[in-house]
Amino acid sequence: MVTRSILIVEDEPAVALTFQHILKRSLEYNYSIQMVSSAEEALEAIKKAGTFDIVLLDYYLPGLTGGDFLRALRTRDQSTVVIVISASQEYKIVHDVFKLGADDYLTKEELSNSYVLEKAILAGLEKREYQKELNRSEVARQRIDAITTIIRTVHHELNNPMAIIDLALAKTTNAVEAGLPVNHAHLREIQENINRMADILRRLHGFRQENFNDELRGLKLFSLPDDSST
Repeated sequence: MVTRSILIVEDEPAVALTFQHILKRSLEYNYSIQMVSSAEEALEAIKKAGTFDIVLLDYYLPGLTGGDFLRALRTRDQSTVVIVISASQEYKIVHDVFKLGADDYLTKEELSNSYVLEKAILAGLEKREYQKELNRSEVARQRIDAITTIIRTVHHELNNPMAIIDLALAKTTNAVEAGLPVNHAHLREIQENINRMADILRRLHGFRQENFNDELRGLKLFSLPDDSST
């Protein structure tokens, strides 16, 4: 069974123990539970632990409120599932906590049904997994876009020197077949453009995966002079 870390932020010990009792009966997860009684202690616990999978957060706390805690948490952590729990059904509080980034809001009256809490936790975790999958898909899409941009750019930049080489070779071949002296300017053009192509390939070889990001789209990676002289 998968273990999930959970932080209970509740200033009433009896209520916190009730939450703990509900969670320990879970058939879905093993919960590693830590309990604190204030928002300040919760922020310190997160600082020490790094992160928790879930936070059960009482809104009315001594000192900082649950809203204050949420505001501080979401500035650095968008992945933790936060379920706010309060005796209040006041619309403004519900509206504010969702605006601050809560995943759910439960009244303590609702928790008389022990399944309500776990259902909210499972829904929050499923939502986070879905968001992670969307993020992975977006990263993959950006990398594909970046690679496509590189391929198109390299194709374009190689075409120019290749066209010059083809033309210079054709002129040199015609001169040889006609018994005329070879124009050394054409040979220089061939060598110069071979060097340009080699430079493009060297740059491509040195290109690293961390550059495959959204900023690459529309970026001209290589800029070669448009030498159409013959």
